[in-house]
Amino acid sequence: MADTVAPEWTRATAPDGTSFLRAGSGAPVLFIHGVGMNAAIWQPQFERMVGRFDVIAIDMLGHGGSPLPPQAPELADYAWQ
Repeated sequence: MADTVAPEWTRATAPDGTSFLRAGSGAPVLFIHGVGMNAAIWQPQFERMVGRFDVIAIDMLGHGGSPLPPQAPELADYAWQ
């Protein structure tokens, strides 16, 4: 799995602590990884799409740079409110 990202990508943190990668401009495309992965897994897709789209890949709760979920998470814990 890819853990490093290209230097031109921006790694940022949303107000709720969710970490994400972002690069490019244009219509937004959101990538969401599977369990046990992180946003960097989308590197090949980012490289092919960054010239035409605003590509965004999030680290789900408990993955990559995002915080751990609460002990008894509810659906709302996985979404911005």
